[in-house]
Amino acid sequence: MTTKYISIKSVLYGISLLIDERYWNENKVLEWINKAYRKLNLPASFVTKNVELTVTTHKATLPSDFKYLIQVMDTTTVTSAEADTFLSETTDLPEDSTWTLASTNSMYGYKPMRLTSNPYHASICLDTTISYCTDCVHEFSVSPSLVLTTTLDEGTILVSYLAYATDDNGYILIPDNEDVKEALQHYVFYLYWIEKDMMKEEGAAQRADRWLSMWQTSSLKAKNVTLPDINELENMKNNYNRLVPRENKFQQGFLTLGNRENVNF
Repeated sequence: MTTKYISIKSVLYGISLLIDERYWNENKVLEWINKAYRKLNLPASFVTKNVELTVTTHKATLPSDFKYLIQVMDTTTVTSAEADTFLSETTDLPEDSTWTLASTNSMYGYKPMRLTSNPYHASICLDTTISYCTDCVHEFSVSPSLVLTTTLDEGTILVSYLAYATDDNGYILIPDNEDVKEALQHYVFYLYWIEKDMMKEEGAAQRADRWLSMWQTSSLKAKNVTLPDINELENMKNNYNRLVPRENKFQQGFLTLGNRENVNF
């Protein structure tokens, strides 16, 4: 099982060597890589983060490292000094306490917001109680494209969420596995040629189809990166799939091969 992680920037550098520098856009390619990594939906380690977002015409964009939602609060009634104090004191929120932020609203003036009903929300919300706020003034929803839409027209909101672990420069950490890196590259080049096709470049559609096919194959291989290897599967079989478990049998190899199994209880 893969446990070592590496910065997603390693994939970014590899792609930069394959794209003509005239068409190179690091921010755009990095966004494509992040999108591909999300589509793989691999198990990963997460950290709790708090971020203030500006709402403009009812909308705000969540950070690219967003994975699971903890809470959203309206901070428009809070001074900047109070917000700085709150953020500095709540950097390590317990994962099993969705309403940790809401419990502080009487002290700092933060107002919790209610999550509206949406089938997609079940996959990103840690606790359904965030939908049951009875005294919330504003509601919000989140789209799969990470755009937050709220009944608040203009203002500032505080979002607490679980984020993908990142390196010191803010780049997402991914499993250090060549199948994963290859899959991410294939998806980037698929979007690259889709963009070229939209610009009416000859042959771009065929190239996009080729990279899409390669992505579909490589993504299946990449999803196996966190599966147990043969030794781990053998150990699990010995531990859990026997009427009389022998937990240390696998480590003993052939030493006890001739010994009769004791089935007495």
